[in-house]
Amino acid sequence: MVDIDSLNTTNPYVFTAGGDISDYFGTTEATAYSRLNFSTSAIVPDEDALLDSARFSVDVTSLTAEDLDDAKTFSAHMLTEQILDTTYYNFDHIPYQESPFATGSFMLKENSDTVLLMNMDEALANDMFTKLKSDDPVFHDIFSFRNYFPGFALKGAPEQQTTINVRPGVSTGIKFYYRNSSEDTVSSIYTIYSSNSRHFNGMVNDATGTPTEIIKEKNTAYDPGQIKGSKSLRGLVVKLDMEPLSNFLDTVQQVVFNYAEISLGPVENFPESKYVPSYMIAYFTDDTNKILTRESDGALYSIQSGSFQVVTDEDGNVLPYIGTTTTNPLIFNSEKFTYFQIITDYVDGLYRNDVMRTDLLLYPRTPNSSASPPYSNDIIRSMREYEVNQNSIKLKIYYSKLN
Repeated sequence: MVDIDSLNTTNPYVFTAGGDISDYFGTTEATAYSRLNFSTSAIVPDEDALLDSARFSVDVTSLTAEDLDDAKTFSAHMLTEQILDTTYYNFDHIPYQESPFATGSFMLKENSDTVLLMNMDEALANDMFTKLKSDDPVFHDIFSFRNYFPGFALKGAPEQQTTINVRPGVSTGIKFYYRNSSEDTVSSIYTIYSSNSRHFNGMVNDATGTPTEIIKEKNTAYDPGQIKGSKSLRGLVVKLDMEPLSNFLDTVQQVVFNYAEISLGPVENFPESKYVPSYMIAYFTDDTNKILTRESDGALYSIQSGSFQVVTDEDGNVLPYIGTTTTNPLIFNSEKFTYFQIITDYVDGLYRNDVMRTDLLLYPRTPNSSASPPYSNDIIRSMREYEVNQNSIKLKIYYSKLN
C-alpha cells in the first residue's frame, strides 16, 4: 500500500465532511473548507425588513454511513483566516472558531439526495442581516465580505460513522428568510451561496493500533499484512506487484492470448450503507511509487482497452498509448462485491514487449472522456474505502499455443 504524496484537493466541486472509525484505517475525519459568494445585483431586503429566520443549507448528494437509525450531527464554523488563491492538499487545514455558527442533527437515508437546513447562531444572523439591509460596505464587494466572513468549515463527528458529500452551489450557503413589512404574508429569501467559491477538503487520520499505522512515509510501499485496502481522501491506494505476470510471460512462447482479467475481492467488512469506490484506474508505476507520465505533456500512463496499446513518437520511441476514451478501469460488481477488469490486450502488449512492464497503482477515479483531465477524481471527493484479502487478488489468463 502507498500513501500518495501531495494529494491536491483544491476545488473538487464536492464538499466532504464527517468521518469514521475502523479497525483497519483508524479514526479519520474529513472537513470541507470554502469561501462564500453573493450577487451584487441581487435584490436585497429593505432597510426596515424583518428577519424571520436564518439557515445554513447543505445540499447533500450522497453519503457513506453506518447506523442510519440514529440522527447524525453536522456543524459549520466560521474561518478565522482567509482561504488563499493557492493549492491546498488533503493534509491542509485552516483555523476556525470552536463554536459553530450553525448546527443540526438529521435522520439520513441511503442514497440520500437532500438539502439539510441548520439553524444559524442568532447573533451572527442578526448582525449579517443588519449589514445586508443597511447597505454596509461589507456587502459592496466580495473582498470586503471575506474580511468580515472569511468562509466556513463544514464538519461531522467520526464516532457517528457518517460522511456526507455536498454539492457547492446556490443550495449550499446562508439563507435569510425575511419580510419587507409586517403586512407581507410570504417570506422572501436572500442567499449567500458557495457557487464559484474556492474550496478544498482536508482530513486528519489516527491509525494508532491498526495495521495501517506502519504507513509513515509518502510514496513508500508498505505491507500491512494479509489485508490490503484503499481509502479516498486519506490518500491510501493499493499497489500491485506485477513481477509474477512478467515472469510468466517470459516462460511462454508462440501463444495467443484469448482472455485475461484482474479481479479483487470480495471486499471485506462491507456494511450495507457504506460504499466502496465504483471505479479504479490502474496506473503504471515503478520503485518511485508515483504514477508514470508521458514526458511531453505529463499525461498519466494507465491500462488501456482495445488492441491499440502503444504509439511511436517522432523520435521513433515506442510509448504506451493514452486515449481520452480508452482508459480501462476496474469496475465494482455490487452483486459479487468484487472488482473486475479485462486486460487481454494489455497482456498481449506486454508479451510482445510493446508495452513497458511496470507495477500498478489502483486509484479511485472514474474515467470521463469529456473532462480534462479525462477522469472524475473520486479519491478527493469522498471517504469511500475498501479492504481485500491479498489472496483474493487474482490474475486469470487463457491462452492457446500455436503449432
